[in-house]
Amino acid sequence: MTTVTISTDYDGSIESDGGSRDTTREYLRIGIPSKALVTRSFIRFPLGSLPAGAVVTDVKLKLNCTKETVAILLDVHPYNGDGQANPEDDAGVEQYNRCAAGTEYVNDDPCLQSTGLKTITLGGTILADVVASKTAVNRFSLGLHDEGDDCSIPISMDQVEALEHAGTDEPKLVITYTITANPLIRKPLIRPDMIKKAKFRR
Repeated sequence: MTTVTISTDYDGSIESDGGSRDTTREYLRIGIPSKALVTRSFIRFPLGSLPAGAVVTDVKLKLNCTKETVAILLDVHPYNGDGQANPEDDAGVEQYNRCAAGTEYVNDDPCLQSTGLKTITLGGTILADVVASKTAVNRFSLGLHDEGDDCSIPISMDQVEALEHAGTDEPKLVITYTITANPLIRKPLIRPDMIKKAKFRR
């Protein structure tokens, strides 16, 4: 098996009003920054370093949490339901909605209730979704938000390091895969007696 670690090439946070999009801060935000707003985040990963035809066996998400609250329960979704849409092309309202589309890969994970580097195993349909995204668009995107967007503390928000921390603790996708060997092409077996018969017929 081979493992490839892929850093994000585009990420950001979007608030529920659809107009407060942020793709340049040094951190992504997840939770409720005020009584009137909910914040979700999106992360895109290029899949150029994943070989075509790879059989994906495991996918993990690495995040470095720099600010925590005890209320956040992390949900991780395929962006827009299958991970193939490009968040950079979407308007703010679309980004917000697409961060929570589809069935979760992670549901109610308390990992962001403490600071530090987190390695999160993604489940559900992640293996098939990554392979399909590789074939279709050669990239894969995730959406992150608080479970139900209704954390128990009225104003409660976590932060994780973003692309602006490239080279250190920016979000990373860790993919383990195998490559299925091409079946050997066998040459037809020619028996010595067949060669003799062919010569005799001449």
